[in-house]
Amino acid sequence: MNKLREDFRVAILGAAAGLFSISIPLMIARIDAFYAYLAWLDKSTTYDSYDRGVEELWWVPITIWHVILFITAALLAHRHLATRLRSPFLLWQVIGVATLLGWGLTVFLAVGMECLMRGNLEALHQALNFELTVNIAKYVSAGFACNVFYGSVMKASSRQYMMQFGELSEFSSNDHLLSES
Repeated sequence: MNKLREDFRVAILGAAAGLFSISIPLMIARIDAFYAYLAWLDKSTTYDSYDRGVEELWWVPITIWHVILFITAALLAHRHLATRLRSPFLLWQVIGVATLLGWGLTVFLAVGMECLMRGNLEALHQALNFELTVNIAKYVSAGFACNVFYGSVMKASSRQYMMQFGELSEFSSNDHLLSES
């Protein structure tokens, strides 16, 4: 029952991290949509990304998938890496990087399946577009910044890690004492 309770806490922390790290890129997308709207009103420039505003709810499935990736990465990292990584900050950085790798795999599978099933290379061409790459880099860097901030907050404020890492050091020191005698 204790392991289930710990997994539930980690899943809640992962969901909070996922929601926090997706909220900043969504805010950036909202600001971009606002400036695109202003450029559209000006009509002196044509800005194509206004037609995909934040209010169209395209971000809901992306947010759900992001939270699922974060929960999965948090559960896996806490289960397998918590004994190796003594710092909660580094543990949450590993979780963030694992989530970004999950996104990379998701995009690779989506583009690959489109190319494979339909023989359409347009999805590959769009994925290699320079403007899209710059946009993705902007959102990935915002995700990294959110992850660094969340890891810092977790290190500064969480008693769970202090108790968990304290117990681990107790067990390792007891094992060391038993092996000498």
